[in-house]
Parts: sequence; structure tokens; C-alpha cells
Amino acid sequence: ERERERENHTNDMSSGVVPNDACKPAFDKVRLGKIKYVTFKIDDKAEKTEVCEMGETKAEFKFEKFLSLLPETESRYAVLDWDVTTDDGREFSKLFFISWVPDSCKAKEKMLYASSKQSLRNALSGVHLDHQATDMDDVTEEVFTSKALGK
Repeated sequence: ERERERENHTNDMSSGVVPNDACKPAFDKVRLGKIKYVTFKIDDKAEKTEVCEMGETKAEFKFEKFLSLLPETESRYAVLDWDVTTDDGREFSKLFFISWVPDSCKAKEKMLYASSKQSLRNALSGVHLDHQATDMDDVTEEVFTSKALGK
């Protein structure tokens, strides 16, 4: 019994950080189209993922505002509702789960965010695409549109 517990623990790459109770309801607002995005961060004690910022409605959405919420030297997770128009004029949207871990972060923070990502991601059912970003070149309108279109 004890050996099995130890085996499970060593195979588990999770950090033990879990989403707090506000994460799912905030995500649901994005999923249901009420807001365009939500950002999350891991709390200072490295115990819980918490809601950091909640976005605007579709009518008020400004991509630059979303980008400004991704700090140059701190990691974040985000869910973004991205609208796309196909070449033949069809409109649709894709929900992106974004892991923002800038190159300038400390190694310990990079490891914490990498090992905590799946716990939050699993709590957010309905996300279409995962996206890893380390600098602003990874979070352009062209990148999201191309990925949403499957290019």
C-alpha cells in the first residue's frame, strides 16, 4: 500500500497548486461569451491558482489591453475567446488556454507554472486550444488567428 502511494507521488509531475473557487466561474463567463478573457496567477504561497483580471465584453474588447496584462517578468495563465473569420466568410471563435511564462522569469517560477498548469487546465472544460508563450512574438493577433484556423 505504502509503496503504491510513493509510486503515485513520484509519477505525479503536479506541484500541488490547485485552482481556487473563483477560477471556474470566471472561466465560465468567457466560455459563455460574457467576457473575452480572464487571467490567472499562482498565489504567493504557491498553493492556489487565483483569478487575476477579468476582461471586457466583446464590444469593449481591445487586444492591446489583454496584452498589457501579461507582465514582462511574471508568469500568468489566461483563457482568451478569439474570434476568427474564414476565407469564405464564416465566423467562429476558439477558446485558448494560454500559458505565459516569459524567458525572463526565474527558473523556480518557470518550473512552478509548468508543473501547475494541468491542474487549472483540467478544471476548465471547454477550452479548444492550448498555447505556450514566452514573449510578445508568441501572442500576436496573427498567431491566434492562424492557430484558430488550424494553420
